[in-house]
Amino acid sequence: MNLLKKIKLNYNLKLFQDYVSNQRFDEAYNLIQKLSKNDKIDLFLLLKNSQKILTNLPSAFYKKKIIWNISYDLLDLSYINNFLDFYLSKNLKSSFNIRGFSNSLNDCLSNLKKNVQESNIDFNDFLTQSNLYQNLLLFDLENDYLFLNSCASFFETSQKNYFIYPNITFCYFYFINRPEDLLLRYKNKYKSSDASYDELFNFSNQQYLSKEQESKTFKVFENRKNFNVNVKSWTDENVISSFKGKIISYNKLLESPQEILVEILYHLKQYGMLIDINIEDIKNFISSNKINENIEGELSNNDKKFLSKNLDQRYSLY
Repeated sequence: MNLLKKIKLNYNLKLFQDYVSNQRFDEAYNLIQKLSKNDKIDLFLLLKNSQKILTNLPSAFYKKKIIWNISYDLLDLSYINNFLDFYLSKNLKSSFNIRGFSNSLNDCLSNLKKNVQESNIDFNDFLTQSNLYQNLLLFDLENDYLFLNSCASFFETSQKNYFIYPNITFCYFYFINRPEDLLLRYKNKYKSSDASYDELFNFSNQQYLSKEQESKTFKVFENRKNFNVNVKSWTDENVISSFKGKIISYNKLLESPQEILVEILYHLKQYGMLIDINIEDIKNFISSNKINENIEGELSNNDKKFLSKNLDQRYSLY
């Protein structure tokens, strides 16, 4: 960091801390907004050095919020993304953006005037920097609501670091597809039982990397873990309560799309999104948009035995 940047950081940091300590939250927020428009590097440095403060700020401080769409397999989010884009464009006056979390973070860091990130971002980075990354996206993107897609598992550390944070999270949706259907999908994709088993249960203990990330200068990995851990982390009652979660069965979405889409809108409305429920718009979307059906087929007896041995039956509640 050059001397001028260091001087500016110390000035901005002291000013921000004074605003917060005196509960002048509007001025603190406006300071960050000003840096976001004037110099992204100054924004990054302030956020990076204010993580503890930002973590403990009241929810009302944030004028923009993140809504998480999460599923073990990101393919299961495509229909919901299309619906939200269609419906909110017609029925929401506020601005919004729907993007993949890893791609958004990668683009945000890559677009800084100077390269502040030269190495890959993996789970160890998220353990300590997750708050920084999400605040950076919130203040970098000019939208009232930011919908982020992710396949990562929720985590909480003994130092009270989280994957997502309650004061910047509007709510989340977690979509669960049946493991039998996921296994059929993976067997069709890989033509290999071993590769399919590893995709579902991550025996190789790999962090997830999307196809889009493979060509990036540096890569943002997601800590998907395995199906059991992923489902358990997001369906935990404390996590649902703390982060305003809604659990949705993908099979129920296939069987009763109108009912589920209405439930999604009511969940957004429940927590303060100013949006009306327009049944005709929902019906129009359903009639003109095809959902990704699960692959038809039967698992072999060996596959069924394998699932029975390795599955946590918690998923069957949904």
